[in-house]
Amino acid sequence: MTDKRLGGLIGLGVALLFLLTQTGEVTVSDGADMLAVTHSILHHASFAVPAGYGVLGRGGHYYAKYGIGLSLVALPLVAVGDVLAVVLGHQTQLESFGAATTMPIITGLLSMVLWHMSRRLGASRRWATLIAVGSVVGTFALPYGKDFFSEPLTALGIAIAIERLLAQKYWAAGLGVGLAIITRPETLVLAPLWPLIVWRYRDLRGAASFALAIVPSIVIDALYDWLRFGNALKSGYGNEGFTTPFFHGAAGLLFGTNKSVFIFAPIVILLILLAVRMWREHQLYVALAATNFAVFFVLNALWNPWQGGWAWGPRLILPGVVCAMPLLAGVKGRLEHRATIVLLGVGLAVSASTILVPTEAQQLDHPLPVNGPSPVTQYRLIPSIIKYSAQHLTATHTPGASRRYLSLWQFNLGRELGDKGLLLGVIGSVALLAALVMTFARIKTLLAPDPA
Repeated sequence: MTDKRLGGLIGLGVALLFLLTQTGEVTVSDGADMLAVTHSILHHASFAVPAGYGVLGRGGHYYAKYGIGLSLVALPLVAVGDVLAVVLGHQTQLESFGAATTMPIITGLLSMVLWHMSRRLGASRRWATLIAVGSVVGTFALPYGKDFFSEPLTALGIAIAIERLLAQKYWAAGLGVGLAIITRPETLVLAPLWPLIVWRYRDLRGAASFALAIVPSIVIDALYDWLRFGNALKSGYGNEGFTTPFFHGAAGLLFGTNKSVFIFAPIVILLILLAVRMWREHQLYVALAATNFAVFFVLNALWNPWQGGWAWGPRLILPGVVCAMPLLAGVKGRLEHRATIVLLGVGLAVSASTILVPTEAQQLDHPLPVNGPSPVTQYRLIPSIIKYSAQHLTATHTPGASRRYLSLWQFNLGRELGDKGLLLGVIGSVALLAALVMTFARIKTLLAPDPA
């Protein structure tokens, strides 16, 4: 019972931390498209979106080309944003605020699942806490707790599946994979592979139950494609596809400028070594994590563009990296523990600037950085972004202006609601800080008697 309560508190603490530092608006084009779907479902009971947010599909309408998962998950908070917009009389950004608030909650849930997974693999409570928190703040996952991208939700679905498979809860595991499939359809590649792994390391009955539980999500994804494009096997990606030579894309993901996974998540170096060590004791988990990472890595390396668009680090392999983090449960000895903390600290240092500076700020530079936003440039922009934000606290909101402001909801609310927004920002920040302090105190109390 203590583990269940502690895991929930870890997730709550991470969610509160990200709620305190979230952006408060949707600034990326992928997110804007998925939010447009949420808006259409809420207001028009339709999947069609305005022409500027999608691609041409069935019946001459436009549709977002992404999976429907994140659009559905965001529905409750976007609806709350709609209500607040009516109450406060500001329609332009509060719906976006509701969508952005979804991401810290997803990140908190992801941390909670990773904590339980680490415990199942033998980590002490304290070490599982480090793994769960480090997975989202000590890697390039950090800014994706703020941006309205689908990778964190995909990672959550996969993490649920792996944790439930370790607990031999096969139907729940299948639903986790299903969540990932309807969020990022390429996860479908795991559908035939993972039941075979479960069969090999568990039993046929469990593998069959697991496979059957995945089927509804495959049907939902196919139906969504048919409703949008008149073909259950057709997505809206057009000329985009798996056309990049594998070794070119793989070299970019491993060593590319502003994309190398070893720069944005140096802990991966240790994960590779631990996978070999943990193979004997935890074959099922290692097989699942390795297959998951391999699928996302290979698909990303083949994808055109392999850079994943304008995004922080190797965005498209995020589910593969994050769901392998519980391998750290196999760390032994003082030297390895210290190495883990140092590598997570370096990962945090690489991405910490994204808490304050939107990665889109670098799009104002000419020429643009190679392959995406640069960590070095991100730090260089901090003084100018702080100065500009201070000088324009209550400036009128204009499209694209977010690239010049601090990536914090308190400032964005001030731009939207003026002095009233700044006051709400202060009140909300104090409330979140108080909740975070209380949660931390409770976590500290529960960790004290850790039996390791």
